[in-house]
Amino acid sequence: MAEGQADRWALLRTQYPVLRRYAYMNCGWSGPLSDPVVDAMRRRVELETWEGPVSKPAMEDKQVTTARLRELTARMMNADVDEIAITGNTTEGVNIAVNGVELQPGDRVITTTAEHGGGIIPAYWARERRGAEVALVSVEPDDGHGAILERFDQAIDDRTKMVILSEITYSSAQLLPLRQIVEMAHARGATVIVDGAQTAGHVPIDVHATGVDAYAIPSHKWLCGPDGIGMLYVRRDRIADIDPVKVSMRAAASYDFDGHFEPQRDKVTKFEVSTMSTPTMAGTVAALETYLESGVEETWDRVRALCRYAEARFDRIAGVDLTGPRAEESRTGLFLFKIPGVDPAALTSYLHGEGDVIARSVKQRESVRLSLHVYNNEAEIDHTAEMVERAVREGVPASYVEAAARALGE
Repeated sequence: MAEGQADRWALLRTQYPVLRRYAYMNCGWSGPLSDPVVDAMRRRVELETWEGPVSKPAMEDKQVTTARLRELTARMMNADVDEIAITGNTTEGVNIAVNGVELQPGDRVITTTAEHGGGIIPAYWARERRGAEVALVSVEPDDGHGAILERFDQAIDDRTKMVILSEITYSSAQLLPLRQIVEMAHARGATVIVDGAQTAGHVPIDVHATGVDAYAIPSHKWLCGPDGIGMLYVRRDRIADIDPVKVSMRAAASYDFDGHFEPQRDKVTKFEVSTMSTPTMAGTVAALETYLESGVEETWDRVRALCRYAEARFDRIAGVDLTGPRAEESRTGLFLFKIPGVDPAALTSYLHGEGDVIARSVKQRESVRLSLHVYNNEAEIDHTAEMVERAVREGVPASYVEAAARALGE
């Protein structure tokens, strides 16, 4: 790692107050807020407090902030500004795209066995509402890209109208071969909708290069922005034929009170319903600026280097199984492990309570997941490994096991 880049990561560590207490390794669920993000939100709230939310200064600031958000999102995704809609979160973006594509009874929708509920449930609802057929492509952490592509090739047929998938799977922690899947799906007439919850702020995104039809991302995960806001890319030539499912004035080209109405077809803003929080947009702008200034490729290299370090460190712990992808083509900043016979929710709670380590459990893999971001370092990985060694040696105290069992029952 270059000295200048190491200095950058060290600087970032000073900007996240949560790191003064915790080894925070859970941005795959929700990232911590940095001082620049909080400052940007505070400035906007203070402007609204003293000027009012719709005064001239506040409205001008809102226009600048909104435009800046679209600009930075487009830059990060290699999209055009007029292909970016502002949404509430990733799942809303996925729903906009899924429900806006025309489906008929018997049409086929493909998704994977590694999807978050925000991807697979919209697929199932497409079956419930419109009579579509849902097929699942099996994805396991040790699958190489060749095996995954072979399964997609078998699943996507001439009846397939839609493919819904995550570029990085939240449960198996692997990077999927998106460009090849898109090419395969498009050759058979299918629309491809991507859940990018685990990508923005983590992996380089190039929507134009992949040719994807729609790609939804959040602010609050790897970008470490505020929650309650997301962004949706829709490829320009698909905007007109994906209908908005929630509509207001932005979905009207013109209307009056005598019955005239002309739908808005061609602008991506038709997917935006009404008022959006300017403080959250301001915070997201600051988060995007931090990420882009840090370097997209540099961030990607660093998080995978941390994952390799964790793999080597945890591989030396007798009684621990590594359950995430180990192939370089699939590796991400997400790291999975388990202690066989130990509830991962109890182990996660133990790491928090005894070691000040913030992680999460993934029940689908019976594993603990560490989200290793650039503000993390090798010392935190070593500390976490030492806590896991202690759990193997001494066991997880009953209080954590009982608390996990109670949470499961609630």
